[in-house]
Amino acid sequence: MRLAPDASEESEPLAAERDASGADSSLEEPDPLLGTQLGSFRLMRRLGRGGMGAVYLGEHVSIGSRMAVKVLHEHLAAYPELVQRFHAEARAVNLIGHENIVSIVDLNAAPPRPYLIMEYLEGTPLSSYVGTPMKAEQWVPILAQACEALHAAHLRGIVHRDLKPDNIFLVQRAQGSAPFVKVLDFGIAKLLDSAGPQTQAGIIVGTPEYMAPEQSQTGRIDGRADVYAFGVIAYQLATGQLPFTVEGSAAQLVAHQTQLPVPPRSVCPGVSPVIEAVILRALAKSITERYQTTLELRAALEEALAEERRGGGVIAPVASSAPGSGPEGAGRRRARTMEVPARVVLRPGAAPERLVCSDIARGGLFLRLEAPLPPLFSRVQVTLELERGPLTSTCEVVRHVTPEQAKLWGMAPGFGVQFVEPPADLKAAVAQILRGGTGNTPLSVSPPVLDAEVSALVAPYLSHLQQDYYTFLSLSQDAGFDAVRGRVRAALSELEGLRARQLSSAQRALLDSVLTRVRDAGETLGNLTRRALYDAGLGNFRGVECCLAAGLTVTQLETLHREFLTRKPSAAGAARVHILTGNAYERDGQLAKALDAYERGLAADPLDLQLLQRYRTVRRALAQRPFP
Repeated sequence: MRLAPDASEESEPLAAERDASGADSSLEEPDPLLGTQLGSFRLMRRLGRGGMGAVYLGEHVSIGSRMAVKVLHEHLAAYPELVQRFHAEARAVNLIGHENIVSIVDLNAAPPRPYLIMEYLEGTPLSSYVGTPMKAEQWVPILAQACEALHAAHLRGIVHRDLKPDNIFLVQRAQGSAPFVKVLDFGIAKLLDSAGPQTQAGIIVGTPEYMAPEQSQTGRIDGRADVYAFGVIAYQLATGQLPFTVEGSAAQLVAHQTQLPVPPRSVCPGVSPVIEAVILRALAKSITERYQTTLELRAALEEALAEERRGGGVIAPVASSAPGSGPEGAGRRRARTMEVPARVVLRPGAAPERLVCSDIARGGLFLRLEAPLPPLFSRVQVTLELERGPLTSTCEVVRHVTPEQAKLWGMAPGFGVQFVEPPADLKAAVAQILRGGTGNTPLSVSPPVLDAEVSALVAPYLSHLQQDYYTFLSLSQDAGFDAVRGRVRAALSELEGLRARQLSSAQRALLDSVLTRVRDAGETLGNLTRRALYDAGLGNFRGVECCLAAGLTVTQLETLHREFLTRKPSAAGAARVHILTGNAYERDGQLAKALDAYERGLAADPLDLQLLQRYRTVRRALAQRPFP
């Protein structure tokens, strides 16, 4: 695989401030386009130059209005695929139509010099601020706006694929006002499942330092590739450096595919634990472990910033040699090293394991464990065994410390968790511990009694907690998407209303477990691709048919099929036996037996497109037969 020509240089400046940061214009060769007219605009000054073309300040010859004119380089204008990128950029931007995305008002793709007419921006690129750590309160509002813009793009099926600080432009709209963000350069944006020109096989487009692992592997990508790029940008803004400092494009690509980034707080101790947790989740190698949308990322960043301002945070393990581990660092984290026995359910249905909690903070704690560690961002049930009695909370895994890292840092291996809506008595105990107490003083309220109505409402869910999502939600396996979403909404409405009641910590923990399971079921069964892959694991080909009827494309199905066979390589062989049997019955005219054989094959490999088509053909033929 190789990088697309000039793919890493496609961002051209659109404002006068960028012009000042370039090379001395007196040393450059004269630009023959200066003073010429393209359409209604005279090119007055070159603002910048990139791999695809140059950007000029254009002035309307009649009314004097100013716009930015992006002109394709002359030596590239002869390549139809590059001219098509101009079309793609204009189309993508106008499909989205978001205020945080630079506007393109006109396009001329005719030879000899194709050009775009764009709004002229006055301000500075975000890249002007990289190199030194920024406070989260400075950069989180900027990325929040960019996340909004990209969410609008993703809703139109458009992935940017080249997000980087150069392509996030800060416009000052009024004196003293916060910067207004404009996302630039959709020149290599991909319109998902479009019939337009596709990237040439074997060519990687984007900027290696910001590319998601799946993007450089030339696999199918979606908006989560942009989430990853935002994670890289956030890391760079928070720490002043990139997650991987290796030199060379190939080395960067390999690092993003195979290496874990150094935790931001190890690079810059001023980064808060909650901000670090968000950044590391955005940088997850697996797309399923990242935030699934840029809106989720925005919400997580803003929530983390709010928590940081309140002085809370997720505990990071304390190592004697780690930055910020002394008294000053501990005060900044508002954490306390204190060993507390804990019972932890590492996965639904598993027996509790006895672990030691060694560090406690307002937002979470650290649990010692050799291996295997629970997956990042999975939910676990943690019960602190205090003298006052056990206190339970649902937690989310946000940090791993492997045995290798622990040896390097001089500490115990384990994992850090963040509390997920902890009950009031646990929050009170943590507050007491952080003030130097033991956490054993009960709240000055009478303990809540078991709520019979809550128990009755939760019981049906608990009885199916470990079963598949359909059984858990009392849905048929061929339920339509509207039925699934309606059932999830009803369950959440019913259960979330119970959280306002005064519950015991045990009862609240059970309710939280059920709510987490309902949300997980809704996120899986309510999403086309996730549901299809989940159904494949169940052998539920009727669910796959529902996904196809709801809009799952052939391309998506084939991609999911390859992923499924990677997980279950024996499925194709098992299905093949039934396919051959069905073919024989079909040749003999025994369609009912053929249909049964194909159903057995689909139970083994529900994502086999040819088998699905054969099954449908036989089913239609049977339906059209007259009854004897």
